[in-house]
Amino acid sequence: MVDGHKLRKSPADTVIVFLDRISFTQVFLLWFIIILIFACAYFLLSLNPAHALGYRGNFLRWDLSSFMNSIYYSFITITTTGYGDISPNGLTKLLAVLEVVSGVIITGVLISKLVGVKQERILEEVYDISYEEIIDRLRSGLYLFRSDVNRAIEKIESGAMKPREVRDLWMIFSGLDTNLTNIKNFVMPPRGEKYYFKRLDIFRLELLLNSIQLSMNKMLELIKSLKMHELDWRNDLILTSIHSDISTVKEIIEYKARKAPEKKVLDKIESLRKTIWEIECEEKAEEEKPKDNENKEKDQPDILKGKGAL
Repeated sequence: MVDGHKLRKSPADTVIVFLDRISFTQVFLLWFIIILIFACAYFLLSLNPAHALGYRGNFLRWDLSSFMNSIYYSFITITTTGYGDISPNGLTKLLAVLEVVSGVIITGVLISKLVGVKQERILEEVYDISYEEIIDRLRSGLYLFRSDVNRAIEKIESGAMKPREVRDLWMIFSGLDTNLTNIKNFVMPPRGEKYYFKRLDIFRLELLLNSIQLSMNKMLELIKSLKMHELDWRNDLILTSIHSDISTVKEIIEYKARKAPEKKVLDKIESLRKTIWEIECEEKAEEEKPKDNENKEKDQPDILKGKGAL
């Protein structure tokens, strides 16, 4: 159980969070507000000569010129310039120290934000490079799957596919499983995940959907080829992989159907849905085929089964 006291933020943490979230405009606005607040305090203290600012051997008076000198002194103090033409007395010394500390803090915030902006641009450039590499890697993975399927289909059609190789087709689908899962995580970032995420633009989304479409077409072509040549390809590993791939693709297209209203994307999604439906139909038809054969055997006359021969 987490201690409740550890979850509470200290005043220092609150200040740090506030300074981190504040914008450049807000920093400059805060800077001018502090200048005016301290200027008003210096001007009010000028009513008492013991605490008034001294300017050229004289104390500031209660007039507009003295107020402008208070603003000038406040500005010089917060920037830690200190020309020395105006000197503090009494309580104004304490106010001057507090204003110098405030000025140092604001200057540090400005410098950290400038450095942060530079770092953010560098991180964005690095992320853009890695972003393109991720997309290329995902598309390359799907391309390798299609290449493996093409080689398998060539062997099937030439009659060179051995039963052992048919059983090992699940390894081809396992690679597709990994690539489709990575695409889903890339296209559908987890909610609340705290990391830099760049929205997938329409052009790159179309490239990924097109690569998925081509891969699903090859999967459908492979299943049809296996059925046509009456190869015993159905096993738990292959069927599990096919069902997993279909489920992952469905999640991707349903998510993007809600998030991407562009017509080009919707057209590709509909085409992909049709291909998924065809794969499911082919897989279900192959599953029901043995049952149909059993029913036919039961309906056959005994003489055709070899039981009625004399």
